[in-house]
Amino acid sequence: MLAQSPTTDRLRSSANFHQSFSIGRVSFELRGHSAADVHGGAEMLAFRACARGPLDSGADIEVDVRWIDELHTQGTQVRFESGATWRLFLAGRDFLFEFTSPLLGDCPYKRMRVDRDFSQAEVALSRAARERCGNISALEYPACELLITNYLAHHGLGLEVHGCGLIDAETGGHLFLGHSGAGKSTTAHLWKKLRAAEILSDDRIILRLHDGELWMYGTPWHGEAAFAAPGSAKLNRIHILKHGPENRFSLLSQANAVGEIFVRSFPPFHSPTGLEHTVEFIKRALDVVPCYEFQFVPDGSAADAVGAFHD
Repeated sequence: MLAQSPTTDRLRSSANFHQSFSIGRVSFELRGHSAADVHGGAEMLAFRACARGPLDSGADIEVDVRWIDELHTQGTQVRFESGATWRLFLAGRDFLFEFTSPLLGDCPYKRMRVDRDFSQAEVALSRAARERCGNISALEYPACELLITNYLAHHGLGLEVHGCGLIDAETGGHLFLGHSGAGKSTTAHLWKKLRAAEILSDDRIILRLHDGELWMYGTPWHGEAAFAAPGSAKLNRIHILKHGPENRFSLLSQANAVGEIFVRSFPPFHSPTGLEHTVEFIKRALDVVPCYEFQFVPDGSAADAVGAFHD
């Protein structure tokens, strides 16, 4: 649990605006003092869910929002450096994420304090940063993604993978994992154009197990093709995308598949427990579905090959 300070108690007692969201069957409740505080940002609109109570949501993750005049770096014990826009610090028993932007200098524009279970968070936003660059959303990328991926890993419930996920009306759900440049966006465009498939994401998909089945879920965090939808589908196999001279499927051993999937996932590198849970989840998923390397030609024949392929 987050340390209960007088500031936290006042915030929760006076936060009368709230909005619920759901990504990958992880529900979270955003609470603040205005409708703008709980909007979530444009990328989150399709992932809104029916709200419960404003103060007792029963959500998996509860997020309280507050504004302060200006933020300064508070962390002293760096746990992880992303090399991009955020850093992670230890703050007593809690985690402290600080978000920066090259447009705003070294001072963070947003700070997110999270408990060790990743079930409660407090997001502080900078009024000074808002005056300089416009409105700031509490959940805008990558804050929401960090909450979801860490929650899944901490509880061993699933993981986020670097992949294109789609639902074909005739053949069901298909997942294509790949690094940048592997062909995820190309695959999304091909299936959308040729088969009118529903594209859940062209870049990031959440995987979870339910009743002995592997399911994929769309996320708001799309790639260059900008596909993002909140749908879900059962999977019968996993594809690792590779460019090749022909369309060909090669079954991977479980040991090789674990490694191939892991390097195309987004585990919490700051957490030994989270990393262990991630590997364990991948192994459980591979007990349910096989994983194939899919060498493909970037044209309509690739979609035909996947549709006609049987294990």
